[in-house]
Amino acid sequence: MKKRKLFLLLLILFLLSGLSFLMNQTFGNEDSLREEQLKESLLIPTEEKEPELVKDLKRDFMFQYSLFKKATLEGASYVYSNGRYKVFFTVNPEFQRTLEEKFKRFKVKYGAFVAIEPSTGKVLAAVSSLEYPDLTVKRSFPTASTFKIVTAAAALDLGVASPDTVLTCGGVGDSCSPSVWLNSRLQLKRKFSQSFATSANPFFGNLGRLVGKENLLKYAKLFGFNDTSYNFPWGILRPPLDDYELALTAAGLGDTRTSPFHEALIAQTVVNKGLMLKPTLVSKVVDLRSGKVFEFKPEPVRKVISEKTAKEIKEMMVLTVKVGTVSNRKYFRRLKFKYSQLVIGGKSGTLTERSYPEGRCEWFTGFFSLGNKNVAFSSLAVNNWLYYISGYEIGAVAAETFAKLVKNEEGGVKCASSVR
Repeated sequence: MKKRKLFLLLLILFLLSGLSFLMNQTFGNEDSLREEQLKESLLIPTEEKEPELVKDLKRDFMFQYSLFKKATLEGASYVYSNGRYKVFFTVNPEFQRTLEEKFKRFKVKYGAFVAIEPSTGKVLAAVSSLEYPDLTVKRSFPTASTFKIVTAAAALDLGVASPDTVLTCGGVGDSCSPSVWLNSRLQLKRKFSQSFATSANPFFGNLGRLVGKENLLKYAKLFGFNDTSYNFPWGILRPPLDDYELALTAAGLGDTRTSPFHEALIAQTVVNKGLMLKPTLVSKVVDLRSGKVFEFKPEPVRKVISEKTAKEIKEMMVLTVKVGTVSNRKYFRRLKFKYSQLVIGGKSGTLTERSYPEGRCEWFTGFFSLGNKNVAFSSLAVNNWLYYISGYEIGAVAAETFAKLVKNEEGGVKCASSVR
């Protein structure tokens, strides 16, 4: 009996010691596992969080613009630094400074020029008159006939018309009265492409009625009119109330206003095969403490028109320079002889502005390209009876400046920064 009790006691002690050993092994392994997991987690790179400055710049164009105005030239870039972060801008210093000098030379009192790289949305130049430094973002200028780009895009994209479409219209080309366009005894057959190049109001008034109010407003919205996003200086359009106002709006004579930046973005959309990109003045932000770089990459806004429509509008823009409203202008004629490989196209627009500043509001919105380098742009001047250069010809001067920079690069002459 005693032997049996002793045996049971020893057995219990043995079992208890084994259980203790197993528990130590289990919890010891768990602690080791946790330590290993912690070590591994420290090695896994976490997603980089953007600083608030970068987030603010990406959602607010006017914030970008405000910092650009404070930027200084460092090497090949305009740069702004607040001590913690350094902001690098997309503007090409050589292009920008040359155009600023041209504005002084031609005594452009009230004018602006904006250039955008079509494939990226990067702003390459943003020049305003010295006395009025913020005209590039002022959005109260009448669009004038540059709005015909929107009307043309709507008609082509919807299949309402083709560049070869012919309409019978009343009145002469620069007539400004829809009642004349519809009721005049003088009826002329006008071709779409030729009417775009010569900016024939009667044709576009009639075309607008074929497109219809809802469709015209739809495409105006696609091109950015009445948009409120990104704190960008989008254009403003008051919807037409009747057929009379619809015809005026379609011809660029309605209550429609915009900024040079928005005009350049419209050109960017056309040149970029109908895809609008978010315009940016910032190329990157550098954290001066950590050395981390936050790049600003191209960001699509929306598909506005088809690639086919964009191509047809570009071709009509080229026709404007060859045989249209600016073909006989001195600076455009000069380009044909000096840079035969330079392609330039656009849409002119002219309307007398009765509010400040009073005068002829002269637009030229379009593109120029040389080889594989392209620029979308808008140029503007508000002139009175005495002036040295028109708003249209500012575009030609900019195109010549662009061509010189490209030729210098090809010839091995070092520029401050490339023009794409």
